[in-house]
Parts: sequence; structure tokens; C-alpha cells
Amino acid sequence: MFALIIILALLGWLVGSGINHAANILPTRQTLFQQPSCFNCGLPQGRSQWSALVSLLTNRRGCTNCGASPSKFTRALLVELITPLLFGFLGWWYGLTPYLGLVLIYTAVLILVTVTDLEHRLIFNIVILPAILLAIGAAFVTPGMTWRAGMVGGVAAFIMVYIAVLVSRGGLGEGDVTLSTFLGFIMGFPHIILSLTFGVFLGGFVAFALLVTRRVTLKTFIPYGPFLTTTGWIMLIWGEEIWRYYFW
Repeated sequence: MFALIIILALLGWLVGSGINHAANILPTRQTLFQQPSCFNCGLPQGRSQWSALVSLLTNRRGCTNCGASPSKFTRALLVELITPLLFGFLGWWYGLTPYLGLVLIYTAVLILVTVTDLEHRLIFNIVILPAILLAIGAAFVTPGMTWRAGMVGGVAAFIMVYIAVLVSRGGLGEGDVTLSTFLGFIMGFPHIILSLTFGVFLGGFVAFALLVTRRVTLKTFIPYGPFLTTTGWIMLIWGEEIWRYYFW
């Protein structure tokens, strides 16, 4: 088990580096299959600079050409620390099972969505739509969930959040609809209802706290994606236990 955790933590570090690269490239509408480059001068980075953690440990943060520090370095470092922790935990929680692979993929998708929504208020279809297709197919083999429950969960989430988008008039966006649909397919009905409810309450609580501390105003747009991904990941792992606690 310890060896599995270490291996998954290392895998998480590599995946975290990939998430950072994708989060940097996707907003530019360029291909993901290119070498990371300096945001200031465009010079391709050396391999030691592809990873924020490695560049920090080797003291090679600056571009070798212009000396500029990497863009979004703090975010990149956090992603490379959080992703291995989550991957290692999932290995400990599920053990070496086929479902572990699915949960790792779902986790990587949710982390990437969180980053892009926080930084750019965007949830990219090139990420979430293939994830939805994967979730639909995986619903046949997801432990503790029938394919019908997965389909109902995805459709219900789509309808509920789409109506919320129309009512909110700009408070929510198309990306929130596709993200919620993805969450509905991966956790099924009725768990998705609790997940969305918790996400709304978490978002409302954080928004209220920011308003009270005057860090935002009533006109400030607060992305809801990170709240949906946080509660969605929790419900993905402990959904059955949480549902039983409230309703059984």
C-alpha cells in the first residue's frame, strides 16, 4: 500500500505539471502539444523549469533569456503540491482497483476546471465535454451506482443548472451547466442533488464573507465552478455516507 501511495503521489506531481501547462495554454487557444515557454519573451523553457516545484528546489525560476519569473508561479506550485496529495490519498482510500483510475482522471479534470474558472472565468469545452463522454461510459462500471442513476443524475443536473442560469441572468454561465452535468454523471442521482445544494451554500457563504470583509462588491463576479468542484469531489468520494447521514 505504501508503494502504491508513493507511486500515485509521483504520478500526481506529473499530472499537476500537466494541469499547469494546460491551464496556461488553453486560454490562448493554442495547441497543448508544445513546449512550455516564457510568457515574457517566448523562449522555450528548459526541462527543469517545466515544473514549478523543481524550479523552486533548483533555484531556476527565472527565464534564462530575459530573467522574468514564471507567470502564475504560486498557482503552479500549489497545484503540484495538492494533486500528489489527492492522488496519494485516493490510492490509500480505494487501493489498487479499476475504479481508482477513473477517480484519478475525474480528480485531474476537476482541478483543471477549478484553476481555469478561478483565473479566467472559463470552463473549456475541450476539457469538460470529453470528460462527460467518459463519465457516461463509465457509469456502466461505477461501483455503487447503476447506469440509470448516472443518466438521471446527469440530465437532472443539466436541467436544474440551466434553469438557474436563465434565472440568474449572468450569475451563472454555460460552463457551470456542463460542469454540473459532468458531476451528475459521475455521482448519479440522488447524490448530485446534495452536491449542487452544498455547492450553492458554500458559494453563498464565501460570497457573504467576502462582502462583509469588503474584498468584493455586489457587482463583483464570483465564479461558482470552484465551489461546485469542491463539493462535487467530496460527494464523489463520500456521497453514499453523506446521503445516509441526512436521509437514512
